[in-house]
Amino acid sequence: MYITWYGQSCFKLQNKTQTVLIDPYSPKKYGLRAPNLKARLILLTNSEDEKKAQKDLKKECFLISSPGEYEIDNIFIQGLDFKGKEKRLTVYRLEMDNIRFGILAEIDDLLSNDVLNNLDGIDVLFIPVGGGEVIDSKKAIEIINSLEPKLAIPCCFKIPGLKSNLSPSDKFLKEAGIKNIERVNKLSIQKKHLLFEETKIVILEPGG
Repeated sequence: MYITWYGQSCFKLQNKTQTVLIDPYSPKKYGLRAPNLKARLILLTNSEDEKKAQKDLKKECFLISSPGEYEIDNIFIQGLDFKGKEKRLTVYRLEMDNIRFGILAEIDDLLSNDVLNNLDGIDVLFIPVGGGEVIDSKKAIEIINSLEPKLAIPCCFKIPGLKSNLSPSDKFLKEAGIKNIERVNKLSIQKKHLLFEETKIVILEPGG
């Protein structure tokens, strides 16, 4: 499986036969290039994007934008209700290729115990770290320490072209005490490789 990041909370998960897009409208809101919408499954964490997605939706694509449990072509999804300081979003637990993902999008506060319990046992966590309209580094680290994923992939931080007042990933890395970091354009992972005893952090470059 390959993971690509397009900025903010937009990720693409892709294997040989399936493509999942997460928050494809998020980059464009902040002046970044949006991905092609060709996918089998689109997840929206912000229901405000649903009307636009319905207009753009391809016939073969399935859209999920609210809490609940779903199964699409052996992809298992659980949407969880997040109530933050100023936001109400749907965060997700998704299982694909036997890898369990936690998708936190642009949350602005810590997770409730109920959401934390439902995300227990995830392998890969997509988590915002930039502060401002999303959680800052300290809260991100607190969530990572609570969930203990095998792999944590930061999002929603300052990158070139982004029209938002966010901190760079270096601030998060400093808070986490990480000096040497792996930065990749596109990440290839398999379940059998996720054997880290401690959480590994990987920084993705936007756009793949």
